[in-house]
Amino acid sequence: MLLALMGAGVASVLAAASGAPGAQAGGAAKAAAPATQPGGTSRAAAGAATDAGAPTAAAGAAKTSASATTDAGAKNAAATDAGATDAGDELPLDAAPFPPEPSKQPTAAEWKAAPRVRLSRAGPAAAGCRAYRAREWLRIRCPELTVSAISLLGGKPEGVAFWIDPPRAGSELPRGGEVMFPIRRGDRRVIQILTFGPGYDGPFTLLPAIVIQEQWLEDEPAPTVTAS
Repeated sequence: MLLALMGAGVASVLAAASGAPGAQAGGAAKAAAPATQPGGTSRAAAGAATDAGAPTAAAGAAKTSASATTDAGAKNAAATDAGATDAGDELPLDAAPFPPEPSKQPTAAEWKAAPRVRLSRAGPAAAGCRAYRAREWLRIRCPELTVSAISLLGGKPEGVAFWIDPPRAGSELPRGGEVMFPIRRGDRRVIQILTFGPGYDGPFTLLPAIVIQEQWLEDEPAPTVTAS
């Protein structure tokens, strides 16, 4: 009788010990189950997909903003060109006196009414460019030049601004560009406009097209501006 009771106790202990792993496995399965969504997609994977989509959405918004800025600039340039004074002979660069004090950048309406002026010297490369002056500000626009880049090589950067027109319909290359800067006593600037052409980098090599030089030395009565 005593031996039978002892055997039953040992069997009960072994049965409890063998059931422990099964309980742990079942608990782990229940813990892992909430992480799985219907269709087999885990919450962790869904969160990663959401995070990956955020940069894509941000990039799309940035492209939309850049496109809106380009369109606004193109409309402004087109409106200025449409109203710019081209009739009659060009006025000398210093036909009107330069203001003694710096003034603000001209508005689109002021550029629309600005007269064309003749640069001190202009080479064949700049034959298709037009220059306009509003107060001490000068705007040189080359509407038919295929422009790849514009850079300030040296001199004062104050007030200098560049613009490259977007590609026209049926073309992948930008056509037209302009440079704007103030002319004040003591200024010295060199600006380069580049275009595309054959070279070591292929048909889209950046090549110098026009170099604009502006200077007004302290002892000179008027500035000198050349484009060649």
